[in-house]
Amino acid sequence: MTPDESLAIAVQWLASLGASTDAAAFADHFAPTGWLRDLLCFSWDFSTMSGRAKILEFLADAPAGGESRFARAGLHNFSIDVVSKLGPPAVVAPLGNPNGLGISAVFTFSVAAPPAKGRGFVRLIPDSEGGWQAFTLFTDLQHLDGHAEPSGRPVGYLNITWEDAYAAKVAAIERDPTVLIVGAGQAGLMCAARLGRMGIRALVLEKTARVGDVWRNRETYPEFLPRDKIADFLEAYAVGQEIHVWRSSAMLPGPTYDSSTDRWSVEIDRAGKRVTLTPKHIVFATGIGKPKVPTWPGIDSFRGPVYHSDDHKGAAPFEGKNVIVVGGCNAGADMCKDFVHKGAAEVTMVQRSATCVVSARTADELMFRPLEHLPSEDSDFMSNATPPALTLKLAAGGGTQRMKALDKELHDNLAKAGFQLTWQLTPGGEEVGFPGMFLERAASGSMIDVGFGQLIIDSKVKVKPVDIERIEPDGMVFKDGSKIPADVIVLATGNEPIIAGVASIFGDGIAERIGSKVWGLDNKGELTNCYKPTGVAGLWFATGAFQYGRYLSRHLAIQILAKELGLKD
Repeated sequence: MTPDESLAIAVQWLASLGASTDAAAFADHFAPTGWLRDLLCFSWDFSTMSGRAKILEFLADAPAGGESRFARAGLHNFSIDVVSKLGPPAVVAPLGNPNGLGISAVFTFSVAAPPAKGRGFVRLIPDSEGGWQAFTLFTDLQHLDGHAEPSGRPVGYLNITWEDAYAAKVAAIERDPTVLIVGAGQAGLMCAARLGRMGIRALVLEKTARVGDVWRNRETYPEFLPRDKIADFLEAYAVGQEIHVWRSSAMLPGPTYDSSTDRWSVEIDRAGKRVTLTPKHIVFATGIGKPKVPTWPGIDSFRGPVYHSDDHKGAAPFEGKNVIVVGGCNAGADMCKDFVHKGAAEVTMVQRSATCVVSARTADELMFRPLEHLPSEDSDFMSNATPPALTLKLAAGGGTQRMKALDKELHDNLAKAGFQLTWQLTPGGEEVGFPGMFLERAASGSMIDVGFGQLIIDSKVKVKPVDIERIEPDGMVFKDGSKIPADVIVLATGNEPIIAGVASIFGDGIAERIGSKVWGLDNKGELTNCYKPTGVAGLWFATGAFQYGRYLSRHLAIQILAKELGLKD
């Protein structure tokens, strides 16, 4: 098929889609097993539907009575984006069918209610009658009309210095913040930057003394960027984006919401001083929860230090010592590497459950490198164009097998050394591999191997795949009756779920209102409670790696802006 032919097919299909007069006609443009992922165009929510029947049900539904979602949204002005950096419509292999024929295309459109602009991506496959149908369609709200983020350079200030203008901005934020963001990590700062560029006053709380400390205080041996570079970048980003951060500050328990004013009343500990704020919105961007610290009989009798990996300050003081690291995932691997490289006499990893391992080389080849040549805006757009639930389906349908094949030698050698491997979320479940661990568990239970595996294979780190019975003053006893002597025990045992930290602020009843999860896929196939409505007015969550905050912070800001403009309830 020539480029002109693929362009003609995409143009014709998109024109037909735009001519749809009702939800049924729109849904008929999908394959029977097609997917629709919608971010804010057909509803003030993120939604994924699988199958033509479910797509029609979603579009035809009228949650508030009156018009259907399809009629209310009024998508129109569909046009192929021929100047996109992603290129014109192209011939591609359909997802999950490397030998098949498909066409992909980027397009733009307008939304009637609210008046807005959108961007979309479609993957077409042939139907049985010689036509074309959508296997996946992504509809993504870009900005509200008249409220696009400014893209040009600031024009400067007239009759006022920058210092005075910034001081006035800070005073306005502190006097009446519209949004209070808890956490100055990457997600919190990116949300603050988005909101600021849309003219919304956002104040950020950071519990540490310096922006970026959430990274500086980590243990890390990364393949790409070291922790201190990331920390320094975040600090510079906050300055460059003119984000106002209260450092050494934390929200105190017991905030209340007044539905008559649509405002929270929040007590803040600001460096030892109590301050009351009344924001309209609270965004939790606190990342992972507090350290999860298990206990065993006799742990208080251990003569050496016992600490969580979050509190690791370096392995140098333990040169020549016997070390036990409890936990077989990324943090445990980082701990073991540090102890080996700093001269510990013996390092043992206690692996209480199997781990999903993918090498950094394979992760790079299959997950990162395919999009890294694109501008971040386009690579993020393409990453989101595939519904998360479909990502898991594709992984179970062959994607995980491909990853395993590339890492076969590593996996075989790890297994020979006694390291337990899995690609299932639950025993007997589908092999969803690393994508499943990431999307459902925020990567808990997985490891991207950046050299630790070879330490296992070379017997520089021993593996004990047995659970713990008790701790004795000089070591650890296991349920198989064996004992390993130890001078130090490190608990790389993960962190509490985000909801636990939220409950400590809002009370246990918050889980009854928003559910027990933040992250993991919900019944709409989207990340639970992330960057989208939680069911509690004025309460939002922003979390995840850089690509999530970078892309979805815009959607969270648009929702808050729409509320401020009276465009949504």
